[in-house]
Amino acid sequence: MYPYPQSAGAVGYYSFTYGTTGIEEAFNRQLRGDGLRSAWNTFVDNALHRPQRGSDVRSTIDLEVQLAVAKGMTGRAGAVVVVEVPSGRVLAMVSQPGYDPNTLDTNWNALTRNQQTSPLLNRVTAGLYQPGGTLETVILSELLSANSNQPQTSLPSLSDQMPDGHTPVQVNGLTLTCLPGTPDQPLTLVEAYEYGCPAPFASAINGALAPDKVWERLRVLGLLDAPGLAGFEVTVGRPPAPFTDQTPPDSLRAELVGQGDLTVTPLQMVQVIAAVANDGNAVPLHEVDAVRPPGAKDWQPVDVPALQPALMQVDVADALRTAMRQAAEQSAEVSRAERAGLTLYGHSAQSFGGPDKTPYVWFTGFVDRAAGDQAGAIVVVAVVENESDPGVAADVAGAAFEAAAAEVE
Repeated sequence: MYPYPQSAGAVGYYSFTYGTTGIEEAFNRQLRGDGLRSAWNTFVDNALHRPQRGSDVRSTIDLEVQLAVAKGMTGRAGAVVVVEVPSGRVLAMVSQPGYDPNTLDTNWNALTRNQQTSPLLNRVTAGLYQPGGTLETVILSELLSANSNQPQTSLPSLSDQMPDGHTPVQVNGLTLTCLPGTPDQPLTLVEAYEYGCPAPFASAINGALAPDKVWERLRVLGLLDAPGLAGFEVTVGRPPAPFTDQTPPDSLRAELVGQGDLTVTPLQMVQVIAAVANDGNAVPLHEVDAVRPPGAKDWQPVDVPALQPALMQVDVADALRTAMRQAAEQSAEVSRAERAGLTLYGHSAQSFGGPDKTPYVWFTGFVDRAAGDQAGAIVVVAVVENESDPGVAADVAGAAFEAAAAEVE
């Protein structure tokens, strides 16, 4: 029995006929009680027709946050993931369209018939999206890193004006522009980032960044490999061919604006934004933190890797925080995620996917939850399908921030 179908994207389902997904799959062995009994006890229990008892599993999902995000996504397709930093606890994981695990067996044919809506697909862990403008955070991190390591070069800094700031970018039959509300005035690099202007990032390799360094940045930030989610098997798209000096300029341009062969999951993007919020360090993403064997009183912690690698330098993370904070203050699209009493850092973006160039909108960002000298934040990544208004994703993120801030001490 699943009392909250809105949590299906996180909990998954168990079906004798169709198998398991989500927590039900990742911790199936513990839930079944495999390995808890001796061979003799198993024999006796089977002979006496005693039911096998499994362990309890404690999820990090916060029901109030999960329900608030699900409500914000009502009637929309897409994915939202909410993570606490630095713990890496996943507080909410919503994938829409959803389904009711209680009626899975009855409705299986209907749920699997429509490949376009794919309600059984967990879009957070397995939805492959064009990153589009959300990749600007990644490209900006490489520009900042190159500047930090080579201060005598002529690489652009955040305060440098971009002569091509407003220029539309043509890639793969698309015309990419700044977000609505961009001021009609010369833009600095940080302002181009704030307003999602693609041109400075499309031309970043022209004399500024080496293609192989951008490729390495994608690798270091985890966009070429499956992200870690303790206990789970997650999806990663086929990575594009490595970027080199021989890569055609048009292909490089498409990759730099997130409209090339690279696809990402929201889970991959959340680990990037979590690192920005966590002084450049990765966080141990996990959705279950403890198990309790049958009859036991105490919970036993799940093995979650304590040591996480640094994904970017501290000064690069600080500069990205500055850019995201300014975006929250200046961009009407980003500021829609703002809630009273919370300091918002964010970025809004558009992307287009598939042969029909379906529009998607992204919000990536966080709010501070620091305690003294200890860094702390709530991170949200939201992507909404078939939508052209970037503020819609920010609206959903705002609901997540508000609910999570009320729940997380």
